[in-house]
Amino acid sequence: MHQHRVILSSAAAAATSPQARRRGTARARLVPFVGVVLGVGLLASACSGGGATDKGTASTDPSGSGPAAADTHDEHEGQHTNTVDVGPLALFAADYWSVVQPSEGLTQVRAGGCPESEACPSFDVLNGDPVAAVDTTQAYVPEGAFCPGTGKLTVGASKETSKLDVEIDGQPATLTRFELSCVDASGAEQMTVEQMQWFVPDSPNGPTLIADRWAFEGLEQRLYAATWATASA
Repeated sequence: MHQHRVILSSAAAAATSPQARRRGTARARLVPFVGVVLGVGLLASACSGGGATDKGTASTDPSGSGPAAADTHDEHEGQHTNTVDVGPLALFAADYWSVVQPSEGLTQVRAGGCPESEACPSFDVLNGDPVAAVDTTQAYVPEGAFCPGTGKLTVGASKETSKLDVEIDGQPATLTRFELSCVDASGAEQMTVEQMQWFVPDSPNGPTLIADRWAFEGLEQRLYAATWATASA
């Protein structure tokens, strides 16, 4: 098990913070718990953080539940002024984001306040060597990943539904949408959800893959407004 290293976190609470919302089409046989708004139960608890260590770029407490720290860029330039480093990208962050780095080349943004043992709303950013280990033309579903919701449904199958050429801070990228089949322990499909996946083959920091199956609020717009961090020497 990887020791998570807390990079940045927020003090979002379930009653007040925005939540990652699930997009996707629930089938007619969707069981009742799937209709629960994503993250409501998960965000009620304070983020445990375990033995995580503070990077020092945020004013946080040992549990990782302190306020988000961000770089401020000309507060008179538009409505977005605060950015945080998420892997190779500087993104305008929501106040409920908690950023951790489970392993080298993998950065994960989770909904703050969600215990690590739960199926927490999150999105992944892979950069460099870890990208070479995955098939970027397929839906990225790492071991132990779950579909959105509180039932811990696993991904049984996936299919591409659309592909679009886009740019992230001047670098050509591909946005691919996948439909994921979410199944229970018996293998029966309970619902389907959409996963959005951006692949940047030649970013200044190497190949980059961003995968979001939890429909994080405003992530697409945040990515198109992002900038690349300075490439390592």
